[in-house]
Amino acid sequence: MLAPQTQDAIAQVLTDRRLVKARPKFFNGSIIEATRQYEGSPSPDLLIIETHENPRAIFEQLEGLAAVCRMETQLILVGTSNDVSLYRSLTKAGIRDYVPLPIDPAHLLDSLVAVCADPEEVKQARLISCIGASGGAGSTTIANNLAWGLGKLYDGEVALIDLDLVFGTTALDFNLESPENSAQALAQADRIDDQVLQRIIGKYNENLAILTAPDDCNRNGDIDPGALENVLKALRRNATWVVADLPHYWCPWVRAVLDASNEIVLTAVPSLSSLRNAKNLADTLNARRKNDTPVRVVLNRTGQNAKTDISAKDFAATLGSALAVSVPYEPAIFAEAANTGHMIGETPRGQRVLEPMNSLAALVSGRQGTEKRAAAGKVGLLQRLLPRAAPKTGARARA
Repeated sequence: MLAPQTQDAIAQVLTDRRLVKARPKFFNGSIIEATRQYEGSPSPDLLIIETHENPRAIFEQLEGLAAVCRMETQLILVGTSNDVSLYRSLTKAGIRDYVPLPIDPAHLLDSLVAVCADPEEVKQARLISCIGASGGAGSTTIANNLAWGLGKLYDGEVALIDLDLVFGTTALDFNLESPENSAQALAQADRIDDQVLQRIIGKYNENLAILTAPDDCNRNGDIDPGALENVLKALRRNATWVVADLPHYWCPWVRAVLDASNEIVLTAVPSLSSLRNAKNLADTLNARRKNDTPVRVVLNRTGQNAKTDISAKDFAATLGSALAVSVPYEPAIFAEAANTGHMIGETPRGQRVLEPMNSLAALVSGRQGTEKRAAAGKVGLLQRLLPRAAPKTGARARA
């Protein structure tokens, strides 16, 4: 019941990790053909129908469809009319969502996730992974201040996990050790639950909880991907954001975390080698993130050496995308924070470099520029779809 372009858009968004269990079937036709098809067979849990009819005809045809569909069937309608009043009338009547042509994949993905995704996946916290383009780029400092900033800005619960099991410094940076470290949490991942997590995690303040890394350079830095997935799931059930501080280490478990992340923050410094690594990493990761936000590149320590540093403008031009933020070189401010076990926003002089950190937190929070659409709830087509007059057209829908 969908044009080839619409089928392609659906196939694209179904690659999202939250929809891997969805199994689509495509048919040619319209609302009328769908009505005929389901007169003699049960309707699916979700119907997506593309129609080129006018609003009055849409409502007339939907009455017939409602008479043959199961009560649990959810309907997403794709149409040519980009009209606010039509959208409102349809969602009020019980249609799950209305998507105007040409299809916006982000809009369609949100609609499908709301219907098809595993409830546990939908409830999970936003996972933000931080990794350096080169060793010593300052990725851990960015991760720490980002986690603190998210809690401060949005008054929400943040969990920070240090996954550098050999050289992790989160405990030093916050002057705090969690009751059990991240390695110990991974060792008991098969039985970790909310109660165990509350016992082993450390609280820095009312918004920020931390799993610090072990202070042991004799251990192996490799992590079992299955154990890590279990620990991250437990963290994501108990927070609004989870920030993972990853080592500058390219291996299967690191890539698995990056692939599962809602946001990736890649920290680079204005040097040629860091630029090369940042571009390679961003290109590689973005190719796997067609339905997610691109990698956020942070250029750290700008202005350290004006004669030899690559400028932010040239860095972005070579990268092929805009920088998320640039963080100025202020060694005294960052050293003061590190030596006292505080974040820069907690130090008197830290306000001078707090703006880019706050901007980064806003970018990765998922709270910026989002609008809550009217929801029809989890009721089915037959429960909510009522005969009504077609709306007047004229007002333009969402830009």
